[in-house]
Amino acid sequence: MFEKDYLMRQLMALLEALQRIIRRRKEGDYTMALDEIRTFYSILKIEENMDEMTVSELYNWLSTSKKLVNDQIEMVAYVLKEQGEMEEDAEKRMDFFRKAHFLLEKVELEAITFSVERLLKIGELKEYMEG
Repeated sequence: MFEKDYLMRQLMALLEALQRIIRRRKEGDYTMALDEIRTFYSILKIEENMDEMTVSELYNWLSTSKKLVNDQIEMVAYVLKEQGEMEEDAEKRMDFFRKAHFLLEKVELEAITFSVERLLKIGELKEYMEG
């Protein structure tokens, strides 16, 4: 019971951080958005640099080493998408989008609940990668 309560509180904190990231990005305040991204990852105790990981290495690391559940992985994917939105380098931007897309696809395959928002994000990321 304690673990479930902890997970719910953590998911709420992650959601609040994600909302701040999106708001800051939309306002064009990338410095504050990047601070919020650091806060988001610190909540999950992620200090490692995920840039060097392939998409499958990232998923395996998050699910196995970090022991994140699908809800947490889905939120990481949303943050990666936001990082891609702010990235000026086209190659790095695509890497963020690929990783976000892969994580959301994996979550979608394993999810027991249907999510329109998740499917829309998957479609949006697919368009970014193809366009």
